[in-house]
Amino acid sequence: MKNCLRILLVLGFSLRAFAQTTVVLNPYAEVDWDTVVVHKANLHTHTTESDGVLSPQEVVKLYAEAGYTIFSITDHDTNEPDAPTWPWEAYGIDVAASGMLPIQGNEISRPDHIGSYFNDYGDGSQRDVDAALKEIGDRDGLAVLFHPGRYARRRTTADYVGFYRNHPHLVGMEVFNQNDRYPGDRATYDAVLTRLMPERPVWAMANDDFHRMEHFARSFNLFLLPADGLNETDFRAAFEAGRFHAVHNPSRDTGQVLIPRRIEVTETEIRVEVDAEADRVIWISEGHEMHRGQVLPLSTNLGTYVRAHLQGEAGTQTLLQPFGLVSDPPARRTVLAVEGGGGSGAYLTGSRGVALKAGAPPEGHVFARWTGDVDLVEDVNAAETVIHLTEEGPVSVTAETRPAVAYTLEVISGQGGGEVPEESVREIVADIPEGMAFHRWEGDVEALGTVWSPTTRVRMPDRPVRVMARFQPEPVYSPALVNGDFSEGLTGWDAKKEDVRFVENEDGSVHLALQRFSGIMQRLEALEVSRGDILTLSFEAKLERPGTHVAFVGMQLLSKENEEMQSESLTMDIDDWRPHALRIEVAPNGPLTPNLFLWMRSGQMHVRGFRLSVESR
Repeated sequence: MKNCLRILLVLGFSLRAFAQTTVVLNPYAEVDWDTVVVHKANLHTHTTESDGVLSPQEVVKLYAEAGYTIFSITDHDTNEPDAPTWPWEAYGIDVAASGMLPIQGNEISRPDHIGSYFNDYGDGSQRDVDAALKEIGDRDGLAVLFHPGRYARRRTTADYVGFYRNHPHLVGMEVFNQNDRYPGDRATYDAVLTRLMPERPVWAMANDDFHRMEHFARSFNLFLLPADGLNETDFRAAFEAGRFHAVHNPSRDTGQVLIPRRIEVTETEIRVEVDAEADRVIWISEGHEMHRGQVLPLSTNLGTYVRAHLQGEAGTQTLLQPFGLVSDPPARRTVLAVEGGGGSGAYLTGSRGVALKAGAPPEGHVFARWTGDVDLVEDVNAAETVIHLTEEGPVSVTAETRPAVAYTLEVISGQGGGEVPEESVREIVADIPEGMAFHRWEGDVEALGTVWSPTTRVRMPDRPVRVMARFQPEPVYSPALVNGDFSEGLTGWDAKKEDVRFVENEDGSVHLALQRFSGIMQRLEALEVSRGDILTLSFEAKLERPGTHVAFVGMQLLSKENEEMQSESLTMDIDDWRPHALRIEVAPNGPLTPNLFLWMRSGQMHVRGFRLSVESR
């Protein structure tokens, strides 16, 4: 009897280990790999008709010359008129000469940003996502949710699941935006797929969200169309069915991008043929790596979907669309318990790279190490690390803490020094002598937020820190480059957003206040600089609701072709008036034209005393 029971148990585990998974959704099933033509597409672009720096004609010419064959201008509907920048011919564009398939587009901008295609809807007063999506659907349009990472504080996975279930024409989600400015987009995407697949697919998209040259040609889509398929009908069919890949290419070297030659699905495997080493093909299910290689055996423990992530050289990434799966018996799971931190849950057994994050330690303490099943933890000494759940489990780890040690922060020619507990944050301010200007911080600067501002913050490491403020003779500021108290309004500035206003000070002067998602820009056409010149941008600023909202003040150097050659900016989170300085040593050959910008993502930024000096060498 015991032998029979043992045989049954062994047989049961064997069947479980080799349970077959079936692919019930293959977005590439209709692709003829012998005749398919790959088309490069950007479907998120802005022009001077909203908040871009190039005209519609200039933008189309730029992308056409770079080899794009599918293109959509998606200007914001918050700029008059609400309607799309469409048709192209109305903006002086020769469509035939461009060689591109134009796609009617618009960006719905008052609720979460939504890409709207194949319809003329625009409503700058609409603040409800569902209402905007319904209107797009009623007009036979298609929609994509842009950069969801921007809304991580107010949106849950359940919110997104509801949007996709309620609106079948909502076909995609951006997983790469510009130069991947919201890396959390892919985590949101996988969380949504985990809830929706295999019944309801969502296609991954990558777009430049082009406003200026620094955004150009870093994220795009590769559409798989028939040999004669560069037309709206075939493109729309591929868009709806997911016959395309999402690509991120930070180096702009398209030769590094991995593009599959063929994708095949059988009863036992999914095969991706690509010119790359096997470990460059990563198979992801429920947000975690489950397998590497060009061939994925369907005996692998998987959830309700799997997608391939191809890692090319120079940081390029190609995301294939998800395959829908059904497994019998259901996938095996490992229960992870995390004490003193985040990450607890039930994960697919075999998941690699599950995030571990220690919680805030008690006052006066800091993180020490992870204990428990630490052989699975990648770095037991890091408060934020990953764990590889390669065992059946259960698995448990604990974030241990220890008393914080105070180290000496020495600030020479400045204030804020003293004994500072490790991992705490201390603000330091340079004491600027009369007639001098702040130059930079020197010393143990790796602990500083920035070396270029006289006011910055130090995150104390587990060792003493010594920094010193350096000064130089105060620059002579050209009156043409001064708008100190903005008393003459925004003379020479281009207000790109509506929420820019002036605040009167007690002495009768005024300063500039930028509200949520507002910004201004000024191109100094009369000023040219060349390699070796030193530009110093000085101002005072404060930020309401600091720490959780981000404000930028910066400078671009543009070529005569309007291409960005160099860029620097300061990120501020200081809650009271402080002096700031941004210094650029011109690296590219000139002549170059400076372009000044101020941008407030959320909250409110106040700016005064705005001055720019140029020192030629």
